[in-house]
Amino acid sequence: MTCPRQPTCGSQGTTSSSSTSGVLSDIAWLLGLVGTVTTVVGLFGKTAVFTLLGISAPVVVWIAAVAGALITFAVVLDFYRLRCLSHPDTLAACSAGVVERVVPSFGSATDELFPFTAMHDRIDVVVKCVYWFLVENGAAFVQCNSDADTSPILRGYYKSAKVCGAGLGSTIGAGVGAVVGTFLGVLAGGAIASLACGPFAWLCLILAVLVALIVAAVCVLIGALAGGQIGKAAASGGPPAADDGSVLSTSDYVTTKGGLLTSGDDDGARVYWFVTMTTLHGHSAAASPFSHRDPDDNLLMDACPVVIP
Repeated sequence: MTCPRQPTCGSQGTTSSSSTSGVLSDIAWLLGLVGTVTTVVGLFGKTAVFTLLGISAPVVVWIAAVAGALITFAVVLDFYRLRCLSHPDTLAACSAGVVERVVPSFGSATDELFPFTAMHDRIDVVVKCVYWFLVENGAAFVQCNSDADTSPILRGYYKSAKVCGAGLGSTIGAGVGAVVGTFLGVLAGGAIASLACGPFAWLCLILAVLVALIVAAVCVLIGALAGGQIGKAAASGGPPAADDGSVLSTSDYVTTKGGLLTSGDDDGARVYWFVTMTTLHGHSAAASPFSHRDPDDNLLMDACPVVIP
């Protein structure tokens, strides 16, 4: 097979926005609101006290607790939205090659502690050179293998019910944690603010604000952890599999179809979000890391329509 020009590995000299930009936008908006309210309070009464449900504390302590709860909740919610609820524009595509690795969801301690951050199951496929144009077009970064030919890789994500279950459960748990955390944060911060600090009263107030914010945020994360684990356990689903039910593994020859997009979570590489069809064609006899020459020579008939790059 005569291959076209091989894409340059790594950065393509362009930039790509991260899929977590929605999270950052929400945080910036909330911080701006908190800053505005705090400034107003500072101008009209630094020691103004607010009472709710019998709990009294300086207004700035209430603001800090609410801010800590809302900002943390917004992060949890946006991870769930971006992972499972958003419908980004994608390009329908088909490609084939050999599986270099399978990356399962919940593969780290971080995913277990913060289940809302878990990513969907993924396979990394060393694609035949006829499909290199899919790897390169619209990409800010080209993923390549560690073989001698530095063969281009095309990642494919499989939508995971467990990831979405964990995301939904985390969001619900975070909502409960935000309510509880606000009041616990106010109680903790108010207790510090009420201390007789004398000439250092301003220092006690700053400490009270920080404690209120941190306690509220931690309560939201605890709620997200509990809810996420419950949601994950309640969801069904297994590892990435071909359409015939065969669980995918390293060295499988596969054809994948789905929607391509440029992913900020993958350094701006083109990825399938999500794979909608997978055909298994057997297994490679070569050893990892695989070169594109392996599927080029051994996977002559894949399940994609004839393509003209």
